[in-house]
This record gives sequence, structure tokens and C-alpha cells, in this order.
Amino acid sequence: MHDNGISGGMPSGPPGGQGAGGWVDFWNRPNAIYANQRNLEAHFACLQSDIEAHLPEGGTVLDFGCGDALAAEAMAKRCRNVWLYDAAPAVRQRLRERLSGHPGIRVLDDDDLAALPAGSIDLVLAVSVLQYIPREELDGVLRLWRGLVGAEGRVLIADVVDPDTPMLRDIASQLGMARRHGFLMAALMGLGRMALSDYRRIRRESGFSTYTPADLESRLSAAGLRAERLPKNIGPTPHRHSFIARSHAQ
Repeated sequence: MHDNGISGGMPSGPPGGQGAGGWVDFWNRPNAIYANQRNLEAHFACLQSDIEAHLPEGGTVLDFGCGDALAAEAMAKRCRNVWLYDAAPAVRQRLRERLSGHPGIRVLDDDDLAALPAGSIDLVLAVSVLQYIPREELDGVLRLWRGLVGAEGRVLIADVVDPDTPMLRDIASQLGMARRHGFLMAALMGLGRMALSDYRRIRRESGFSTYTPADLESRLSAAGLRAERLPKNIGPTPHRHSFIARSHAQ
């Protein structure tokens, strides 16, 4: 789960990175999405606070598109198992180096994800992920999540970008967070580095998927999930949307 607000999020993709193409390549190398370590830590602290109430006590969580997962250890204190999956191999390697030996945390690769048994997950977290999944592949990913959570689990989808959201709104949100947490100058410098990077080209060529609440709720329903829009977005970008989805059987 990840996003700093300027770009729309850290990338992930469907299992195996299908369709993620340039996004996986982008996140597989150094980039300027986070202004500095304080930005990274403040972002994950906000996520940890917002997600806490949704975590299943003693359950199993799959963080799909987890990024650097700085909240993983805190999640593991509440949950029995925290499975981390990201489509970028470099991200997975960083996670293994940092979290190896933790009894409640496991970093999954594509094969591990595909091998998870149906109904084995109590909560799928997908924070700032949907924009990096091609629209034509989303239905398959939603069906995957529906199978993993079975009849009793839930899917928490956060930081969904509405169509036609101007990038300036994301920038204003990031700068507001930077001012509150004391890294405004670093954030301004980070914007300059982003402007000189290939982020915009990759976004144009690889796509950036956006959904109205009604559109996403309809697609979730077709996958067998009943969605409820949360009153507040998960994370530091208040103009985006979050949903909790359950099996129609619940």
C-alpha cells in the first residue's frame, strides 16, 4: 500500500505484472516519488492509522501492491499473518532484506500469490493500486480477490482516482502534507525531479486507470462483491475514494 499524493501512487499490477509493463520497470529502479525519508514515514504513518480499524484481529491480510510496506510490522501485531505482494522484483527484494525472519510476515512473488488457497485471506488491502491495473484486466483481478477472501472475508480498496482529477489537486494535497510534517522544501524539490523524470511518459504510454464510484461499485458487483463507499479516503489524499467490499453472501 503506497502513494505520496503527487503522482497517484506507487505501482503494482495484476498477478505477474501483466499489463503493468512500464510501471513495473519504473518502480524497479530509483525514482523521486517520495521527497525524502520523512515523506515516506509520514505517508505510512497516515495509512497505518487509517487502516487500523479495518484489520482482522488474529486474521490473515494480503497487502496487494504493498510498496515499501512500512506499516507491515504494526499490522502484524494485530494480525496473525501479513502477506506482502508487489509486482516489482526490486521492491520484493527490499522487503525480504528488511523483514526476513519476522514470524508473521511473508513476501510473496507471483507464484506464491497464485498458490494461495481460495478463502484463505480475511482482508485484501489494495491501496493506490487500481490506477496501475489496465481497465481491461481489472475484472480478473477482482475475481482473484473475491476467490481469496471467500464468503467471509473483505476487500479494502483505497485511493481510487476519479476521472478528470487534475494533477494540481494531487500536488496541492502533497504540499499540504509536506507543510504539516516539515518537509515542504524537500517536496518542492521532489516536484522538480519528477518533472524531469519519465513519469509522465510512462503514465501516458502505460495508462492510468480512473473510476467513478458508481463504475467501480458495478464492477465489484459483477465480480461477486458488494461494495460500501467509506466516508473518508484511506491515506493522505482526501479527494480520492475508498471502498470496503464483501461477498454478496454476507
